Amino acid sequence: MTKVMWSSYTARDFTRLQYALLKKETSSKEAIIIVHGITAEFHHHEAFAQECLRDADIYFPVLRGYDQSQKRGDIDYIGQYDDDLFDFIHFIEKKGYEKVTMAGHSMGCANLLRLIQTNKSAASEYLFIAPFFHPTLPVYHEDATEQSTDRTDVDYTVFDKKVMLLMTLYKMNIHRFNNRTVAEIPDEFNKTEKLTLSFRLLASRFLEKIPPELLHDIKGRVSIYVGSEDEVLLHDTFQRYVNEHWNVEIHIIQGTDHNHILHHPQLHKEWAEK
Repeated sequence: MTKVMWSSYTARDFTRLQYALLKKETSSKEAIIIVHGITAEFHHHEAFAQECLRDADIYFPVLRGYDQSQKRGDIDYIGQYDDDLFDFIHFIEKKGYEKVTMAGHSMGCANLLRLIQTNKSAASEYLFIAPFFHPTLPVYHEDATEQSTDRTDVDYTVFDKKVMLLMTLYKMNIHRFNNRTVAEIPDEFNKTEKLTLSFRLLASRFLEKIPPELLHDIKGRVSIYVGSEDEVLLHDTFQRYVNEHWNVEIHIIQGTDHNHILHHPQLHKEWAEK
C-alpha cells in the first residue's frame, strides 16, 4: 500500500494548490488525475487508488476553495477551475509521462466536460464514474441535490431555487451576487463544521449547456460507469440518455452506489481490460 504523499503546485495566479499522490508505481508511464465531486470523499479516492489495476501513478488535486486556503468555499471568477486543472495537467505532463488519463467522480465529471469542450486533447483518455453532468438533466432522483447521511453515504445540500435565481442574474450580466452561498457540504478539513460553497464556485463546475456532439469524435477514449444502486443517478434513464445523445456505452456495475463504485473490483477489472 502506497503512503499518501501531499504536495502542492503553482497555478497561473501563483496560488499554491494542494494535491495528493495516492499511488506510485515504480515503472509507471501513465498518470491518472482524478477530479472529485461536490464533496471530496477523500477516503473513497484513496480506496480507488488501491483498487486500481492500471500500472499508473494516481494524483488527486484538491479543488480550489475545498482545501485549507484562506478563501474557503469560494473562487475568484467563474471558470477558474478550468484554468487550475489545465495548469495541473501541464504540471503532471512535465514529469515525463507518456499518457495522462483524466478521471472524474460525480460532479468532477462535469469539470471534465468543460475541459473537453475547450481542448479534447487535454488527456489521452477520460473515465467518468457516477457522472453528475448537469443538474437540469432528467436523469437524477428528485432529491439528488439534497442527500443526508441517515440513508446514504452522500451528504450535501444545494439550494436549487437560489442557484436558479443567481443564474438568471448572471445571464443578465449582474455579477455582484456571484459570491452568495448556494450549497452546504461536510468540511473534510474540519470535521465539526460545514463548508459553504458560492455560486461562482458551483457554476464553474458545469457547462451552461452540454453540446450533443461533445463526445462524438472521442468516444473511443471515453469510459462511463454507474452503479445499479446509485442514490443520485437513475442509472437506466441515464443509460438511455447517453446512448441517445452521444451513442456512448454505459457500463452498469451491479450492487454498488454513488461513492462505493469508486473502489468496486468489477469497475477496475472492466476498465483495466479495455
